[in-house]
Amino acid sequence: MDGAGAGWHIGLPASGPAAGDRVIAFGAAELERARNTGTAALGFHEVMAAPPAGAARVDVHFPPYRGFSFVPVLSWLATRLACPGAAAAWYAGRQQGPDTIHRLLVEAGWTLQRERGGRIVRLYGRPPADAAAPAPRRFAATLGGRPVELLADYGVFSPERVDDGTALLLEVGLRGPAVDVVADVGVGYGALAIGLVLGGAARGAIATDTDCVALWLACENALACGVPLELACAVDPGAIRPTPLTVCNVPTHVDRAGTERLMAALAARTRHGRLLAVVHASLEARYTRHLEAAGLRVGRHPGPAHVVLEAGP
Repeated sequence: MDGAGAGWHIGLPASGPAAGDRVIAFGAAELERARNTGTAALGFHEVMAAPPAGAARVDVHFPPYRGFSFVPVLSWLATRLACPGAAAAWYAGRQQGPDTIHRLLVEAGWTLQRERGGRIVRLYGRPPADAAAPAPRRFAATLGGRPVELLADYGVFSPERVDDGTALLLEVGLRGPAVDVVADVGVGYGALAIGLVLGGAARGAIATDTDCVALWLACENALACGVPLELACAVDPGAIRPTPLTVCNVPTHVDRAGTERLMAALAARTRHGRLLAVVHASLEARYTRHLEAAGLRVGRHPGPAHVVLEAGP
């Protein structure tokens, strides 16, 4: 079902890219898998900031859990990457709504045919000559005492408001001593890192996330707010340099092994500064044990439903 010759894959194909192909990864796991096979790969956030040179073929592997609002974004990107006369194809599982994807693309000016191979539907043809730039949903918020508008869409956590855990962590972080740079592990669309800089708790921020789509939104939000923010798509919090303060809204959807790795990596960052990590109150004891097992002293800043754990040597 794949065409011949080098091209761009937006998303990593299940069978792997062909020799010479290039991959645009939606997340850290895809990025690592592509690079481990010797394939040239970029994060989605990097490409959205500066689209690279085009190709004669563009294949879009529609990611799960993004929703149909993500189709115009990928349509715009695929159109930017397609050289004149390029062939393009979209791949989607039957449970992902290929009929709706097909309709949305036709409405956007695509000329497509359809075929099915097993559980995958392939829509192939030609992209339009041009496409409208994406317009993610946004909402108004107050961060660090400043009114802002934040882009938040496409399945990224808490798309309609700053969630309660982040709000509590921001409040606690703003009460602490100011630092040159703060590290935000699991930055999402950037509310915490941006709020700490706007509120004067840090002059700048560096951040990681495993989701390149979230990193794209964080980059756009930081630019709009005038906040210096360096981004890395990575699973390991140690992928960014040491900082005098690290903050993390600890995810609850990570399995036990992943949680242990995350907490150990967060604990390791305290060799150079403080850690502030927010968890749901019902899970406080579990995460406190992780940090104490690493030899750290742990304080607490309770809120209505969450607790910020403060750890240091």
